[in-house]
Amino acid sequence: MENNTGSPCRKNIRLCGYDYSTPANYFVTIVIQNRKCLLGDVCNGKMILNDAGMMVLDTTREIGRRFPSTAIPHYVVMPNHVHLIIQNNGGHNIIDVMRWFKSITTNKYIHGVKEKGWIAFEDKLWQRNIYDHIIRNQRSYDYIANYIFLNPQRWVYDRLNGDCVDEFDDMGAEIKMLE
Repeated sequence: MENNTGSPCRKNIRLCGYDYSTPANYFVTIVIQNRKCLLGDVCNGKMILNDAGMMVLDTTREIGRRFPSTAIPHYVVMPNHVHLIIQNNGGHNIIDVMRWFKSITTNKYIHGVKEKGWIAFEDKLWQRNIYDHIIRNQRSYDYIANYIFLNPQRWVYDRLNGDCVDEFDDMGAEIKMLE
C-alpha cells in the first residue's frame, strides 16, 4: 500500500489519540535492526553481556537520571533486544525517552565500532519502531515483570532468537487476556 507521495504507508503502532506522557506503567521492547545479536549471548539461561551490551545496560540505568519523572524497575538486555518496564510519573513522553535511548546507544555503539572493534551494523542499530504496551493492572504488571526476569532462561524458545517471526503477537495476546 502506498500513500499519495508514492512512498509505502507504515502502520501506526501507537495507540491512536493516547498521550504517552500520561502517568502509567509501560512495557517496552526495542529490537536491534535485522535482529542481529550484537549485545552478547545467552549461556545456560544467563545473559552474558559483551561490551556493547554493558553500554546498553548502563544507558538503560541512566534513563531515570536523565528523565527524573521516570523509573525503570524491571529490564533485561538480551542479545538482540531490550525489554523494560517504564514507570512514568508524568512530564516525559515515553516515546521521546525511547528516542533519546536509541540515539544515545547508537552514538555510543558507533564509537565502540570505531574505537573498540565492536561488530559493525548496517544502516541503523535499532529497528524503527518500538513495541509498547500500557500496563493496566497489577496482574499484568506481575506477569510482564516475570516475563522480563525469565527472558534469558527462555532464550532458546524466543522468537527473536533466529529467523522466526515477531514474538509480540503472542505476548500481546497473553497480556490482553490478563486485563
